[in-house]
Amino acid sequence: MKMNDKSLAINEGRPVSKEIIPIHKPYLDEEDFQAIDKTARSTFISGNGPQCMQFERELGEYLGMKHVLFTNSCTTALDLVFKAKNFPAGSEVIVPNFTYTSTALGPLLNNLKIRLCDVYEDNGNINPEKIEALINKKTVAIVPVDYAGNPADMDIINEIAKKHNLFVVQDAAQSIGAVYKGRKVGTYADVTCFSFHGTKNITTGEGGALVTNDDELVDRAIFIREKGTNKQSFLIDNKNRGFYEYVTIGSSFVQSNILGALGCTQLKKTDWITAERTRIAKFYYENLKDLPNIKFNRVTDSAVPNWHIFGILVPPEHRYWIMDALRAEGVMANVHYTPLHRNKFYMGLATDEEMQGSMKYFNQLLRLPIYPSLTHEEMEKVVEATRKVMQALL
Repeated sequence: MKMNDKSLAINEGRPVSKEIIPIHKPYLDEEDFQAIDKTARSTFISGNGPQCMQFERELGEYLGMKHVLFTNSCTTALDLVFKAKNFPAGSEVIVPNFTYTSTALGPLLNNLKIRLCDVYEDNGNINPEKIEALINKKTVAIVPVDYAGNPADMDIINEIAKKHNLFVVQDAAQSIGAVYKGRKVGTYADVTCFSFHGTKNITTGEGGALVTNDDELVDRAIFIREKGTNKQSFLIDNKNRGFYEYVTIGSSFVQSNILGALGCTQLKKTDWITAERTRIAKFYYENLKDLPNIKFNRVTDSAVPNWHIFGILVPPEHRYWIMDALRAEGVMANVHYTPLHRNKFYMGLATDEEMQGSMKYFNQLLRLPIYPSLTHEEMEKVVEATRKVMQALL
């Protein structure tokens, strides 16, 4: 079979699947729907209600961490961290070049500068060997990202941070439920930020969390999160007899109580969802590994990913044709994350030559569908379509 073969759907042949198999679906069940309904009927539907606080307690217990602040996104959780730290304006923060813009926005929204660090060419995570060359007297923090739910090399990153007295904020937007060296992600950095966006393994539609054992940071963040007020104390003990005080500058980072309820029911399913995604990832690997023109994301040593994304690495010169051919076969495939330095806002911060790992990884990567409600028949169709398309290149 060749790229112009008439049996390929892209050439008007018969597709493997008549119905499009989406790249992702949130997993929601009756328990989730009932929790939403019950909380809405309670009429406490505004921010930082009792279900939000319950979700914070339960997530803290799940991770074994002291403090969790539920926010309206991972983006605002990252912003909140840097607002609470209040680093001197112009200080520098190291972020990976292959990530979503939110990783960089946390520092940038707080008058800090970013330094882009290249990533591994085989899994998209920050390359620790590239970090120290970026450190100078203005550097205050490192923000590693767990791309695709595959934990970054946190031991090495923490060693570098300790050596240079740097703060570590782990952007774990994609990695809830993942494990690194026997401990859950969320326990390795000074602060970890999670996402519960509709595309994530567990979801509150929109949402995020700041997780830490740092008492002082949380004391400041609690005020900032609620528009700079002491409303948290008012909600818990009501010692101020019906009013609360404006303590500092802040913004509104709190989340609806309805979504706090959804967080509680979703959290119960975290390990099951991870297991289901792992089962699907193993099925893909076992049924595609013999293809000579496909590689897979390298899993970090001593890590257990949560398989938020299943990526295949394909010949870069044919990547977009492969994506279009898979879509024609009924399988929604996609590219992911243009390296930051290639985006209008970040242009000039680095060159392709300086970011060779990022460019090589980006130019090879395609995502395949993976989510718990994917049926076995759909999994087989994804494999069949992928084999059909990739064999056309041999």
